[in-house]
Amino acid sequence: MAARTQAFTRGRRLLCGCALALIAPIALTLPASAQPDPVAAFYRSRTVQAVVGYTPGSTFELYLRMFVRHLGRHVPGNPNIVVQHMPGAGSLKATAYLAGVAPRDGSVIGIINPVTTIEPLIDPVNSKFDPRAFNWLGSLNSEISTCGFWTRDLRTLADLKRREVVVGSTGPASGSTVDARVLGPLAGINFKVVTSYPGLTEVRLAAERGEVDGHCGLQVSAIKTLAWDDFKSGRIAVPVQMALAKHAEFPEIPNAYDLATREDDRALFRLIFGPWAYGRPLLAPPDTPRERVAALRAAFAAAVVDPAFQAEAGKINMEVQPMAPDAIDKLVADVLRTPAPVVARARVLLGAQNR
Repeated sequence: MAARTQAFTRGRRLLCGCALALIAPIALTLPASAQPDPVAAFYRSRTVQAVVGYTPGSTFELYLRMFVRHLGRHVPGNPNIVVQHMPGAGSLKATAYLAGVAPRDGSVIGIINPVTTIEPLIDPVNSKFDPRAFNWLGSLNSEISTCGFWTRDLRTLADLKRREVVVGSTGPASGSTVDARVLGPLAGINFKVVTSYPGLTEVRLAAERGEVDGHCGLQVSAIKTLAWDDFKSGRIAVPVQMALAKHAEFPEIPNAYDLATREDDRALFRLIFGPWAYGRPLLAPPDTPRERVAALRAAFAAAVVDPAFQAEAGKINMEVQPMAPDAIDKLVADVLRTPAPVVARARVLLGAQNR
């Protein structure tokens, strides 16, 4: 009896060993598609923070909030993505956070004002980050800046040259300040910039109350999504646009770049307004793991052409002109190669030497 029991036990061990020997090669030869996805495992059941450097109601916030509603469906693991507001200094506060403080594991992304990418040139003491280190995911559109005015006597470019023009701004380094301080000398306009507003929504409300005449840094996308009826009715006047080429829908509005006749003026214009070519860029912080960056970039590319996102954008007249990460990399590098004399002139115009 004992001998039969021992034989039975040895048989079971032999069978188990044979089974394991058969299973191991099968596990090793599973196709790649059947292997666990570490990126999906990271994002599954996770909440991703999407940082925007403006208050609710701004165009940057609108673009981000609408886009992330669709982005999560295309990220492996389908994380929940929530918008985190971090207003301050025209999104420079958010840019600095994403550059040096935010987790670098793929759990944080952000959208920044592209003008902040020139700040390391303009104010290197206070802007200690390298925009070339960001992991760009893509840009939602190319942008054209304008100045908009609610005051009835400011309808044309000639009107702007007749008196001091008071414009609101969200901070010394914000696009609304930069645009006014550069456009003024180039076009012969005497701007007084008031930098005390938390967001451009508040600036527009101040303009409606008569506290300021209007503001620069009014992007065409903001006109089309937030103020299209007011623009069409003439309640808001847009006497000038600032871009390397006019917007196709505003051929009659003078372009400041066309008015610049000297090459040093045109070089200054390219430094200040060139970043708007990558108008609504999304990014992940430096040193984010490459496989997660790749997944986020693929998700961006899929979400931006997602019919549901395109339909939602179309309902509010939102401009969507996607730009790939490598194109943003090139444009950022081009801007940062601006000759030193042009940068020095910009620093004087923007008062950076006093910061």
